[in-house]
Amino acid sequence: MRIFLLSLLCLSQHVLAQTPSVDYHLTITDAAHHLAEVEIVFPQVDAGLMEVKMPVWRSGRYEILDLPKGVRHFRAENRQGQAYGFEKTDKNTWQIQVPEAGQLVVHYQLYANMLSQRVRHIDATHAYLDASGVFMYSPTWRSAPVNVRLSVPSGWQSRSGMQVTGPHQFTAANYDILVDSPIESGIHDFRAFTIDGMEYEIVVWGEGNYEMDKLQADITALHQAAATVWSSYPFKRYVYMYHIGDGLRGATEHLNSTIIQWDRFGFYPREQYNKIIGTTAHEFVHTWNVKAYRPAGITPYDYNAENYADLFWMAEGTTSYYDNLLTARAGIYTVEEYLKELAKGIEAHLKKPGRHVMSVQQASFDKWMVENHDRNQNAAVSIYLEGALVSWLMDQRIRELSADRYSMDDLQNWLYEHFEATQKGYTEADVLTGLETLTGQSFTQFWSDHVRGTKAIDFDQLLKFYGLQFKPPKKLKDDEKAKTWIGADTVEKDGLLSVRHVAQDSPAWKAGLSAGDTIVALDGYQLKPKTAKQRLQSLDVGKSIRLHYFNNGRLLETELMPVLEPVAKLSIIAVKNPSKKQRQRFSDWLKMDWKKAFAKKKTD
Repeated sequence: MRIFLLSLLCLSQHVLAQTPSVDYHLTITDAAHHLAEVEIVFPQVDAGLMEVKMPVWRSGRYEILDLPKGVRHFRAENRQGQAYGFEKTDKNTWQIQVPEAGQLVVHYQLYANMLSQRVRHIDATHAYLDASGVFMYSPTWRSAPVNVRLSVPSGWQSRSGMQVTGPHQFTAANYDILVDSPIESGIHDFRAFTIDGMEYEIVVWGEGNYEMDKLQADITALHQAAATVWSSYPFKRYVYMYHIGDGLRGATEHLNSTIIQWDRFGFYPREQYNKIIGTTAHEFVHTWNVKAYRPAGITPYDYNAENYADLFWMAEGTTSYYDNLLTARAGIYTVEEYLKELAKGIEAHLKKPGRHVMSVQQASFDKWMVENHDRNQNAAVSIYLEGALVSWLMDQRIRELSADRYSMDDLQNWLYEHFEATQKGYTEADVLTGLETLTGQSFTQFWSDHVRGTKAIDFDQLLKFYGLQFKPPKKLKDDEKAKTWIGADTVEKDGLLSVRHVAQDSPAWKAGLSAGDTIVALDGYQLKPKTAKQRLQSLDVGKSIRLHYFNNGRLLETELMPVLEPVAKLSIIAVKNPSKKQRQRFSDWLKMDWKKAFAKKKTD
C-alpha cells in the first residue's frame, strides 16, 4: 500500500505542477510589536460569494484557540486593486462578494504573539509561523498547491519541512500540508546531517545550555531505534525545531517536523536532559502515530470545530508509552532510568482517584474540554498517562497470547501499513481486528475492561511477565516514623501555602478543605510553605489536629485525622531468579540483553 501511495504521490505532483497555485506572502511590518501583513492570491475564482476561513484550532493541540482573533484590517480586491465588499459571517469566516470571475487577492494584518501556544510569534529575532494561525484558506481551494513567500529582516534564515523553492520560499501540495509544516525564520543555530540517506535538520532559536553535538547523536540513535517498530520512515527530510527561553515548555508534532519549547537552562543536569530528549522522542513517534496513521475522528481535520474521537488515548497514550521505551532501546536512557520513569507513571496513576471514575475511551472523547486540575484529579484521567499504561498492558497481552511472536510493535506497524492518515483513519473495530489478526484471540473483553471500563491493572503480574517487581518498602529505623498524609496537594503562592488539589475521600476532603484554600496554621502554630511538607508528613497517625485556613477570605477552623501515605514511592527492580522466558521477554521488549541490563557495577 505504501508503494502504491508513493507512486500516487509522484503522479499527484505531476498533476499539481499543472494546477494553479494559491500564493501566500507574509511581510513582517513591525517585529517589535508582533505585526505582519498577509497577502493571499487565489488564481481564479468564479463570480458570486467566496468564503475564506482561518482555523479555530491547530493540529496537535486539541483545544479551541480562537486563532482568528489576531486578524485586523481585512480587505479583498481584484488584481487591479478594485475593492470587493465582504461580510464576516462568524468568528472565523469572511464572505466576499466577487462581481466577476478572475483573480482574488485577500489582505489582512496579523498580530503574532502566541509563543507558548506554538502558533505564531514575531519579534526582533524570529518569526515562528504555524499556518493554522497565520494563513487563511478557502474550502474551494483547500486541495490546491500552495506557494509561500516571506519578506523578513536582512540576515534571517527560514526553515520548514516543506519543499524549499528559494530564500524564504516554500511550496506544498495543498493547504493541509502547509498547516502541518511550521516555519521558523530568524536568527538561530542550525545543523543539517544525513542518517541512512534521510535528511535531518536541527534548528534552535534562543540561547541556553544545550549541546548541538549531543542532540544530533541522540536524534541519530532515536532514528535507528524507530526501525524496531516500523517498516519504513514516512519522510525524506525531518526538521527538529527547538525554542529555548525562560520558562518555556511543551511540544507539538507535525507532518515533517516538530516544534519543542524548553527552558533555556533545562538541558542540564542529566535528569533534566532526559526530559527534553524524552519529549523529542515523543514528537518523533508521532511522525508515525498520528501523522502517518490516526483515529478516524481526526481524519480529515475539520478546522472549524472540535474533531471528536474515542481513540485519542492511542494517539497520545500509545505515543507516551513509546517515547521512553524508544529512548531506552536507543541506549539514551539506562535501564535504571527507564524503570524509574515507569515507576513514576504507575505511582501517579495509583494516586489518581479519577482512575476509578473515567475510562480512557471517555477521556478521549472529552479531550476538547477545558481542564480543571482539581476536578480532573478526582474524576478524570489523562489520555497520556492512562493511555500509556493501557498500551503497556496491551503490549504484554499481545506477547502472551501470541506465544511471544508478536507485540505492540507489530500492531503499530500493522496500523501504519493499513491506514493512510490523509485517506482513512482507523476505528475501534479496526484495532480489534488487528489485535485478533496478530494473536488469533478476541480482545473484546480487554477492551471492555480497560478501554471502555476502569478495571484496575495488576501491575505485579505485568512486571513479573518481564522478570521485574516492585522493590520492597524499606524498613524503618528505630528513630524513623512512617510518612503521614492528609490528602491536600499544596503550593506556595504569594508567600502562603495554597491548596491546589484535595484528594477525594482523604482526611483533608472530609475536613472540608478545597482547592484555592490557604492553610495558615496547624494546632495553633503557623504553617510555613518551606517547612509544610515535612510537618505534614511527620504528624501522628490517628491523632486529630486543628487546622486554620482561609476560604474566600474567611478564616475557618477544622479538624482532621492524618493517615499513612496510601501510595509510597515506587521503585522497579529485577526479580532475584528470573526464568529463561522472563529474561527473553525482557530482551525482546527493551531490545537489550538481560545480563548487560542488570550487570552489577563494580565499585572501587
